Amino acid sequence: MEDKKNNVSNSLRKYGKYSSVVFQMLFIIGISFWGGHRLDLYFETGSNVLVLVIGLSGLCLSLYTTLKRLEILNKEEENAKQK
Repeated sequence: MEDKKNNVSNSLRKYGKYSSVVFQMLFIIGISFWGGHRLDLYFETGSNVLVLVIGLSGLCLSLYTTLKRLEILNKEEENAKQK
């Protein structure tokens, strides 16, 4: 019975870790596109140039941070399996 509780607890922790990575990625992308839109309105560019530039930069940043975080999580899982 105790092992079953530990398995469920570990599964929920893994789910929480990976879902936090997804929300972090969405937050970075959303803030960058919103910020680009606000800057376009502020500078009155008449086009969506800043939305695209800043938004795509945020997309690249979110992919980079996501890959780095997933690398760390995989190393943690490997270390936990070895113990």
